[in-house]
Amino acid sequence: MAKIGYYVHGRGRGHASRALAIAGALRERGHELRIYGGGQAADLLGALPEHRLVRPIYPGLGGVIELPRRLAREIVEQADFRPDAILSDGDVPSLLAARALGIPAVALGHDLLFKRCRLPEELPRLAVLACRRTTWAVTRRTYAVAVHFLPAEPAMPRTVVARPAPRRPPAGAGQGIEPGAVVCYFRDRNARAAIELVAAGGRRVIAFGDPDLRVPGVRAMPFDSRDFLAHLAAASAVVASAGSNLLAECVLAGKPVLALHEARDHEQALNASLAAAAGVAVASSFASLSSRCVARFFERVRAGDFARVDLAGSLPDAPSAVLATLDEARRMA
Repeated sequence: MAKIGYYVHGRGRGHASRALAIAGALRERGHELRIYGGGQAADLLGALPEHRLVRPIYPGLGGVIELPRRLAREIVEQADFRPDAILSDGDVPSLLAARALGIPAVALGHDLLFKRCRLPEELPRLAVLACRRTTWAVTRRTYAVAVHFLPAEPAMPRTVVARPAPRRPPAGAGQGIEPGAVVCYFRDRNARAAIELVAAGGRRVIAFGDPDLRVPGVRAMPFDSRDFLAHLAAASAVVASAGSNLLAECVLAGKPVLALHEARDHEQALNASLAAAAGVAVASSFASLSSRCVARFFERVRAGDFARVDLAGSLPDAPSAVLATLDEARRMA
């Protein structure tokens, strides 16, 4: 049994979604956990007995201001807890605190793909460099688990590529499921115009994340992971922001995706491009999305013109990869 400090980035729900499965695997192994997460991560992790609330680090000036305060807090916290290892899913202060205290650390995240893995040469270099800057606290000596929605190979030592563990909705979840409906989810509640285009022509749409959304023909629901998984299983297609974890869930479930992104969101733009190149999605920025693009996407859905990728057979699941990597990091410390 080991003591593990587990930090989860608070923007979006993908980090926290995979944390539920990873925390369960660590708990089953008998490890003592403290799980730290704020923002949207706290929405999913707050009910866990090991959870402790921390202020999330968001992009921009606010994150720059918050970073030294969080770093000081985590140094004090972990000096008191004295963990055997720190696991950081996208949380910079915890990695810096581990380095300051000499604690073995494992970095976990989808953005690690752009720093630690082999990438197609045709990806925009400036966008890749921008994503690498977000992982500046991850050094070559850091152990890393890069989580991806497609098969990939590591390009650096101490790196494992994994996929999210498949999740199934519990019995009774997803009241009012409509087989064949289109499921929508957007991290930032920024897609009213896109949802209107999807709903045009009488398509049945279930939109998660903004229960106050009022669009004719659209059933708006608050985000609940159990309901979302139940509706995803019955959906004919998904229209969503191009988050890595969501794309992985769609690939595992065999659901075609219209993957949307803000023009300046380099990570989601690269995710959408990779998914489109693999044939599992159509990619578009929000600004360039048109009724013609939406119509072509649904024509391909009806024709079954999307690839199926055996992600489960190609990569280990994240809980297994994390357990093995933590063992190695502690053994080599």
